Amino acid sequence: MRESWKLFSWNLTTLKEESPLLPHGLVLRVASRAEEPIVQALVTRSFSTDAQWTGSYSRIADSLQERIHEAFRSQPNPALVIHHGPRIIASSCFSTETDAENHLYCGPCVLPEYRSRGLASTLLLESLRMLRNNDVHVARAVCKEGTTASKFVYPKFHSVCDAYDTEPFATLS
Repeated sequence: MRESWKLFSWNLTTLKEESPLLPHGLVLRVASRAEEPIVQALVTRSFSTDAQWTGSYSRIADSLQERIHEAFRSQPNPALVIHHGPRIIASSCFSTETDAENHLYCGPCVLPEYRSRGLASTLLLESLRMLRNNDVHVARAVCKEGTTASKFVYPKFHSVCDAYDTEPFATLS
């Protein structure tokens, strides 16, 4: 069964939103290269525990992991993380290539026990800012239609949404 995907895009030259304050005890920062295994495990857990991704995640998991690995190998700032004390609880991994078809590889991933606190929106906004700071003028993200991200997270910050007819994550670009 072929799934429906959406392509969200943001004009980063017009991005002016203020950063929301994180709840007390949470800190946002750039991930270090040594944290790749933690980020990979968090992304896997985030997708595999989300009922909206049942069946779909297994089809994109290997390619997504490879893209994240490539970002950690080739970019100085491959991801943002939010941590609570010593524990990383959320992450967003991205490509800083200006012409990438999908800049937000995994989108904002939040561990199940930390969801519904606005962390995904914060990660999205800060990821968009990071991309803008890396001279990306238009950021793009591919997302499965009907997911929480496609309904409530990616529509934020003046995104434009279009149908996406290509199978995402089929091959590395």
